[in-house]
Amino acid sequence: MLLSAYLFFELLAFITSVVRYKALKHTRYIYFIPYLFFILIYEYGSIENWFIFKQSNLWITNITLFIFFLFYSIFVYGLIETVKFKEWIRRLIVLTIICSAANMAFLQGFWGLDTITILLQFAILISITCLYFYELMNLTGKELKVLRLPGFWLNTGVLFFCLGQFLFFSSFAYMAYLKIYQFSVLHHVVANIANAILYSFLTISFLCIRTKN
Repeated sequence: MLLSAYLFFELLAFITSVVRYKALKHTRYIYFIPYLFFILIYEYGSIENWFIFKQSNLWITNITLFIFFLFYSIFVYGLIETVKFKEWIRRLIVLTIICSAANMAFLQGFWGLDTITILLQFAILISITCLYFYELMNLTGKELKVLRLPGFWLNTGVLFFCLGQFLFFSSFAYMAYLKIYQFSVLHHVVANIANAILYSFLTISFLCIRTKN
């Protein structure tokens, strides 16, 4: 029941992006159509055990979360206008890629869950979205209707999603060490709430984009 709940929000976001194709095709939001299609394949395939290898599908989770990080960090980078912020974001993205590769190659490996990499990626994304909001609050000379900005809804969804996932994965290793196996139930709850927020807000951001003639 919980799984079908967050799949509903992901499917809703994908359908909305397809329906709003004419509005999205003139913006960078058009890239959400193939990305959301990939996410749906991943989510459904995980439920149906398509990606099981060596009795685990954690490898595809590592790949998907890394793609998630790259997609949203680069996307938010394109929304930010402050040159200094953009320079820092570029450095953070490159640093995260290097650290992720090193962790996968020498520490936690490829077939297990790379919790160190995941925490780093979520922490960087939280920082990047905060830079977006900081820039938004300090814009002068412009009359902004924030609730009509697609970027506002997108970044709000990403921020809540990353905060929820960061808090879970930061306690994941500790709970596993103590053999508190209820962390799997907690993950389903946190993941579903986080996904519902992210993809419902993403749907709203698509609806805020006006069609260009």
